[in-house]
Amino acid sequence: MKDAIKRTIVKTVSNGKVFSRHGRGYSKDELIQSGVTDIRIARKINIPIDPFRKSSHEENVEQLKAFLKTETKEHRKG
Repeated sequence: MKDAIKRTIVKTVSNGKVFSRHGRGYSKDELIQSGVTDIRIARKINIPIDPFRKSSHEENVEQLKAFLKTETKEHRKG
């Protein structure tokens, strides 16, 4: 069974404190930084995309890179 992609991390600021929570999906900028240039390809391999997010977090980019490595290995095998 394929490993599911981890949920995104979104950071919010309230009263001067930074809170982290799970987001709906990855931003377009995070996809581009991880090497996915076409959003249609990301949707095809079931990567959740949040069209309203403008921020980019390094943790999310690293998660995407790790997921894409395993996804391309599985794609080559089968």
